Amino acid sequence: MNVRSAQARGLRHSLPTGPWRAKNLAPDRAQPSRNSVSLYPARPLQNERQPEFFCIVAGILLLVRLPGGLPARGVGQTGTVPSEAQLAEGIKLLGAGRFLESVKALNSAKQNASQDSRPYFYCGMALAQAGRMRDAASELGEAVRLAPEQLDYRVFQAHVLNELKQKAAAEDALAVFQKEQTAERLDPAWLRLLADVYYRLQMMDQALKILDLWAKHEPADPRVDLYRGQAYLVKGQPDMALAAFQRSLEKSTDNPQAYSEMGAILYEKNQLPAAKDALLSAVREDANKPEYSSKLAAVYLAMGDPDAAIESLKRVEAAGPNMPMIYYLLGRAYRSKGNPARASGYTEKFRQATSAERDLEARTLQAERPIAQAQRQLEQGNPAAARDLFEQALKVDADQWEPNANLAEMDLNSGDLQQAYPHLRKLEQIDPDSAVGNFLIAQYWFKQKEYERARMYAEKVKLSRPDNSELRALLGDIYLALGQKQKAVTEYEEAVHLAPERIDLRERLRKAGREVPHPAESSEQ
Repeated sequence: MNVRSAQARGLRHSLPTGPWRAKNLAPDRAQPSRNSVSLYPARPLQNERQPEFFCIVAGILLLVRLPGGLPARGVGQTGTVPSEAQLAEGIKLLGAGRFLESVKALNSAKQNASQDSRPYFYCGMALAQAGRMRDAASELGEAVRLAPEQLDYRVFQAHVLNELKQKAAAEDALAVFQKEQTAERLDPAWLRLLADVYYRLQMMDQALKILDLWAKHEPADPRVDLYRGQAYLVKGQPDMALAAFQRSLEKSTDNPQAYSEMGAILYEKNQLPAAKDALLSAVREDANKPEYSSKLAAVYLAMGDPDAAIESLKRVEAAGPNMPMIYYLLGRAYRSKGNPARASGYTEKFRQATSAERDLEARTLQAERPIAQAQRQLEQGNPAAARDLFEQALKVDADQWEPNANLAEMDLNSGDLQQAYPHLRKLEQIDPDSAVGNFLIAQYWFKQKEYERARMYAEKVKLSRPDNSELRALLGDIYLALGQKQKAVTEYEEAVHLAPERIDLRERLRKAGREVPHPAESSEQ
C-alpha cells in the first residue's frame, strides 16, 4: 500500500507538512529608547500564555466526565454493549488523567465498532495530553473522517496540528467555521479552545469573533477580555488592548496576566508609576512567574531604582537560561550601581544564552526547511528531488521521524528492502507505538517473507486502526501466506466492507475462495 493513498492518509496525517514560524506578535510598536527595554517578548506571545492554554484543555477534559456529553457515533455505526462499556471506561480514565490506560481501553472499543468515531477522538485527546502529538493527529484525522459533522473534533484536530507546526493543515481543519453561525453550535469550552487556536495561528479577526460568541454565553468571565486584549496587542492596537485588560480586571482582580499585560502597555506609554503598580499586582498574584518579575525590574530601572530591580530579578535568576532578558537586566542594574565587573558577568551570560538560543533555532530551521521543500516536491510529482531533500534533513538530524518514514516508504515501494531497513529501525526507535511506523515495518517483513513478524506488527496497528482497509488487506495477505485461510478471508471481507469500491480488494477476497457480493449489496448490509 502507498500510505499516501486516499484511505491510508489517516495513518500519515500526523506527518508535519513543513515548518511554521510565528510572526512577531508585537507589530508596529514604537522602538524603545536606548535607556529602556521593551517588555514585550521577542518570541511568540503564546509562550507566555501556555499555562492558561493548558487550563483550557483541562477544562475540556472535564466535559468527558459529564453524562450525555459524548459526541455522536460515526455514520452507519450501530455500536455494541461491550464497545460502549469499553468506551465509557476509556473516557473515565481520560478524565482521571490516566492517558495511556485510556488509550488501551479506547483501542479495545474500536475492535467491536471500528467505524465509531468516538474512540478515535478520545484516543486523540488522550495521546495529545500524553505529549504524543503525532499519534494524536493520526487518531483525530480518523475521527474527522468518520464523523466530519462533529465540530469539536475539528477544533481539537486544529489544536494538535498547530502544535505540530502544520499551520496550513490546521487552517484547513477550521475551514468549516467560515460558514456563518457554524461556531454558534459549539459549547463555551470549545469556543475557548477555538479562540485560542485562532490566536496561535495568528488569525486575530477570527479569534475576536469567537470571543464575542463566548461572551454571549459567559459575559462575566474575565478571560474573555483578557484574550481580547492579547488579540488587540497582536493587531497593533494597544489602546484597545488596554481597555480590554481593564475590563478583565473589573470582573476579577485575581488576574495576574491582565495586570502584567496592562503594566507592559503603560510602560510603553511611559506611565511608569502606573506600570509599576500593575506589575507589582501581577507579582503578588503569581510570584513564580519570571516574566512578571523581569517586567517589573525593567520598570524599576526606567524609574532609576537599580536596587529594587536587582531584588526583583534575584528572585527569578534561575530562569535566566530560558529567559536571557533576566541576565540583560541584571547587567544593566549593576552597571547603574557602578559595579562593572558584575555587570560584565551578566552581560556575558546574556550573550551565551542568546547565542545558544540562536544556534538551536538555526539548527532547527536547517533540519525543517528541507522537509518542507521535500513535501512540495512530492506534491509536484518529483520523488527523486524529494528523496535528496529528505536525506539532506537526516544529515542535520538523523532522529527526525518524517524523513525516515518517507524514505522507508519510497524504498519499500521500489523494492529496495536493504535500504529501507535502517529507516524502519530508526522509526521504531523514535516511536515504537506509531501506527504508520508499524504498518511500514509490517510491509517490510511481509516482503521479506517473514510472515509471523509481519503479522505481529500488523496486528499491533490493528489495535488502533481497525477501520483501515489497506491494513486489513495486508493482514489478509499475511494470513493467507501463513496458511490460515479463514482468518485471511475474514480480513479481506472487512477490507471490502470498509472500501467496497475497491475492485482489487474484492478480487483478493474472490481468490481466497469467498463469493463477493455486489458493492450495492455490500453497502446495504
